[in-house]
Amino acid sequence: MAESRRRARVAVVGLGGWTQGWHLPNLQHRDDASIVAVVDPAEQPGVGGCVPTLCEPTAAVAAKYGAKRFASIDAALADASLALDGVLVAVPHVHHAAVATKVLEAGLHLLVEKPMTADVAEARALLELSRARPAQCFLLNNTANWQAGTRAAAEAVASGKLGELRAVNCVFAAPLGWLFEGEAHASWHRPAAGMAGNGFGFGQFSHTFAWVYAVTQLTPKTVYAVLSKSAATGADLYDAVTITCTNGATISATGVGACPDKGFKVVGNWLFGTAGMLSYSGLAGSDNVQLEEGATKERDVAGAASGPRLEIWTNDGAHERGPPFEFEHLEQDGPGPGSLDAFVKACNGEQFYEGAGPHVGLKAVATIEAIYRSAQAGGPVEVSDGCA
Repeated sequence: MAESRRRARVAVVGLGGWTQGWHLPNLQHRDDASIVAVVDPAEQPGVGGCVPTLCEPTAAVAAKYGAKRFASIDAALADASLALDGVLVAVPHVHHAAVATKVLEAGLHLLVEKPMTADVAEARALLELSRARPAQCFLLNNTANWQAGTRAAAEAVASGKLGELRAVNCVFAAPLGWLFEGEAHASWHRPAAGMAGNGFGFGQFSHTFAWVYAVTQLTPKTVYAVLSKSAATGADLYDAVTITCTNGATISATGVGACPDKGFKVVGNWLFGTAGMLSYSGLAGSDNVQLEEGATKERDVAGAASGPRLEIWTNDGAHERGPPFEFEHLEQDGPGPGSLDAFVKACNGEQFYEGAGPHVGLKAVATIEAIYRSAQAGGPVEVSDGCA
């Protein structure tokens, strides 16, 4: 008889809309992981990140997944009977550092929602804590960083195919006005203690910066930002950012938090080097195929092969088309994104790919914090952490 597969024993902290809609179902669909504990101090999770009626009560969630229920991470970590391998953290941004620190100090593997923190000093402390524990994995849920096209882009840059990077241009637009301007979602637009600002920057721009820094290995030095804010909440909705990196390269990033809701986000990433250029752009969350009226399903399937892809052009005239464009992983009824797969593999002692770790997380947090400081100062500012 074949041996049964090992199942990582996982605790999930924070039972808001994303956890109940994605993290928990994804974990349940896996045959190599078990949800043994859920943690949330609220009887009815959801305020801040999701309409409460869209979230089940904490007791119901625990029963649904056959997991022990805890009101705090301390209580869960103190229960030796759980025999935990790892912890998935999906609490509000400002609480990431406190929970993640306890998990790392407990010797467990860790997957944290993006952004890593909402405070640069906390991000640096987590990076150093992680570096002191190389046997533990510490991953961030920037799911785009595990997509095949992202990995191919990183390999192209690392191999020198583009030469020395000189300019990066990025666009990220999301139909999230309801989130950044809704009074029921204060944690997404009202700065908490220690936050330099709040809105699209911490809420969404971490997708872009985690992607850019993972693919390019660039390090931010100075930031100049102009922000247009919501009259209702003060959240930044339209961001224009210029970043100068330590090697002299520049990153131009445009963020939009309230575009029309057509079921997708607009993503554009272009890299320009001394030997070539790269494009990784499309509509995240759609099938990226626009059909003429009356097109058949067969044509839809065939057309997908010619949709947006990683594209590389080099100065010697070569042109390569890589994997199809894919960004955020939004499937709810499967085994989850590459970030979750890597986390579970680490928990089971298997090899895994680090698409987004704490060093990338620190660079993203330091950049976003500098964006808010620059907007307040009305000019360029130094990034407050060297990100080395």
